[in-house]
Amino acid sequence: MLKPKYLNVLLCFFIKYVVFFICLAFLNDRFKTIVIANSANTPELLRNTMYYSVTVVFAILFFLPIFPTIIYFSFKVKNRILFPLLIITIILSEYYYYTYLASTSDYLNGIYNGFITILFVALFFYKAIWFKMSDDISRS
Repeated sequence: MLKPKYLNVLLCFFIKYVVFFICLAFLNDRFKTIVIANSANTPELLRNTMYYSVTVVFAILFFLPIFPTIIYFSFKVKNRILFPLLIITIILSEYYYYTYLASTSDYLNGIYNGFITILFVALFFYKAIWFKMSDDISRS
């Protein structure tokens, strides 16, 4: 769908992290626990929702510079065996980074993150991945 330019990869991961944190908000009842349970009325609900949203945006900004840059450079790799291995390594390192450094309470969150990463990279760059793999195969 998109060419793997740096801004496109950043956009992909920004949207991926937004979806991921929205999923976490409702899968783990974080929104209910952090926002709804601490709100006595509508203004407090709005204020707590805004606080939660700002916290999520800061979390996204924390994660955003690392993995999109590595994914971007992995698209520059010409070897058809090295490219998927590099993507798998990046996803495993993202699992480790998120699970052991950011969300140590629930290791399943890292698995959710990995699946969402695979989904969004495939949705955003399926043509680039397909052409890269088929072009490398035709040259072999």
